[in-house]
Amino acid sequence: MQSTDFKIAKEKLNQAVKLMKEKKIDTWLILTREGTDLNVPLLLGVRSVHQAAIFINQNGKHVAITSESDRGNYQQSELYLNVIAYQGSLKETFLDYFGKLSPQKMALNISENDYLCDGLTMGQYLWLEECIGKEKIQEIELPSEELLMQLRSEKSATEIEILKKAISLTDEIYKEVIDQIQCGMTEIEIGDLFVNSMKSRSVTNGLGGAFDPPMVCIVRKGLAHRKPANYKTIPGDVVIIDFSLDYHNYKSDIARTLYFLKPGESQAPQSIRQAFNTVIESINETISFIEIGKKGWEVDEVARSIIEKDNYPTIRHAVGHQIGRETHDGGTIIGPQRKPKRLSVEGYIKQGEVYAIEPTVIQDNGLPCVLVEENILIKETGAEVLSNRQMELINIKYEERG
Repeated sequence: MQSTDFKIAKEKLNQAVKLMKEKKIDTWLILTREGTDLNVPLLLGVRSVHQAAIFINQNGKHVAITSESDRGNYQQSELYLNVIAYQGSLKETFLDYFGKLSPQKMALNISENDYLCDGLTMGQYLWLEECIGKEKIQEIELPSEELLMQLRSEKSATEIEILKKAISLTDEIYKEVIDQIQCGMTEIEIGDLFVNSMKSRSVTNGLGGAFDPPMVCIVRKGLAHRKPANYKTIPGDVVIIDFSLDYHNYKSDIARTLYFLKPGESQAPQSIRQAFNTVIESINETISFIEIGKKGWEVDEVARSIIEKDNYPTIRHAVGHQIGRETHDGGTIIGPQRKPKRLSVEGYIKQGEVYAIEPTVIQDNGLPCVLVEENILIKETGAEVLSNRQMELINIKYEERG
């Protein structure tokens, strides 16, 4: 029985073959060693220790040329027509197969725009030049960027299943942690609650170190992507938490906003509730509007207009990004248009993509700030919300700590 990694790799290779036929690319060559190409685990389900050459072929008959010690991992995957082991140097075995294959259009993992698509190192490219010659490379090479962006973006059935579990676990941890938060706790203490919950479920953080805490920010102490500090919460505080969880190499990305009630208060002041309601309205409109065929900037414009309509500063970042193997997984971004044009926001929304949607109200000088982030799946019928939505401000009751 194949492992989950190999199952995903099989699904992604089937997608790759279909895309290569559409784009009339006969061969996709991946050169890797010691995990240099970030896309190898996604496409191949294995990590090469020594130098390896993987030929993904349009006819579905894929071939891996590996060291003898790496050969077993590739054979175990059952994804290849042939796994050829070289002795000593890869070059001779590579040239023998390359000559028989004689590719006419060969994709390489090279990109000027997206680091996730730029997995071919300069050293390996120079090695390839030495093997087959500069003129031959210039004649047949093309970047695999379009292939990779689509493969990373359009999630397979198994990927969606794993992402749903990652998101469900994130919701579960949020609920567990929020039930324990008390006024007077520091950002660090709140962050530690998340770490404990991750450890108890054998999952890790999707950003930074495995057991790093999420972003926990008391707004009056500055809202930024920073580690929790020893700042203590007091009544009247707004606290924003942004948490990414890693489950089987797939990441969620969910944010929540909390208000710490003052003694005698039953709800937050109107100014904070208004900012929160504006964010929720923006998320609602985004979810209603987003669909297959819309451009990233078009979706961003809808969400951004709601924030600006209520006289808040325009959103300082993109309204949304894709999640998957990475917390920010490349491909189409739901962001504003700029000059010169950005390819990422000009991209189209496609079926099977999973987005983190996060329109925000961010203000300076102690004014209310709100961040709520939800995860959605793009389906033929529109957006399916995968996270357990925050529809109301989370109020933390004031209680004297013993």
